[in-house]
Amino acid sequence: MEKGTVLYFGHENDNLGTLTNLLERDGFQLMRSEEIDMAQDIALREKPVAILIDLDTCGETGWAICSELKDDFITRKSALILMSANNDENVRIKALETGADDFVGLPFSPREMAARVNAIHRRIQMLDNKKIRVKDIEIDLDEHRVSKAGKPLDLTYIQFKLLYLLASRRNNVFSRKEILEKVWGKKVYVTNRTVDVHIKRLREKLGEYKYPSQYIETIHGTGYRFL
Repeated sequence: MEKGTVLYFGHENDNLGTLTNLLERDGFQLMRSEEIDMAQDIALREKPVAILIDLDTCGETGWAICSELKDDFITRKSALILMSANNDENVRIKALETGADDFVGLPFSPREMAARVNAIHRRIQMLDNKKIRVKDIEIDLDEHRVSKAGKPLDLTYIQFKLLYLLASRRNNVFSRKEILEKVWGKKVYVTNRTVDVHIKRLREKLGEYKYPSQYIETIHGTGYRFL
């Protein structure tokens, strides 16, 4: 049974051959890349069940990518395992606080790594909440579909991400800067005005053309929240 792709970001490793065979036996396909700067793009394309990042070869970029992967509503579903020869307690704690699901010291044992991938994959499968329901709105993460009162809504990719961000943390106030970083990403240059325009269009898709909104509240001087 095919379980999906496992992405490995880092240099060639003596244990990768054995790990590849073990993961293939368990139904996974290992894909290696050194393009850590493209990690999010590759992950969005491949939709991996797990992402392994060698911090010793990826450097500080590895830490930054970790946060970006966990902020995105699609890639955050992938199990994220960080690796380093520096097994200091502070490094392990930083890895978990940054969003990693696990931390493994280098050099890693192929059998242990395969077991960790399997264990985390099972846990995420059991805990994965594939649908969010708020008021009369249902968001299906797997199908990337949204319905209101049972009727489908035609949302753009950005509108879907924006709605999911607000609805998944209901009553939490998001600043425009937070929304820009979590929906568009830190590498894309857009302005606060862009957020306002997309909020307006999203409200219209939800059937609201007059103020105040019954779904998305404007917190003047701060940002927005989902009621």
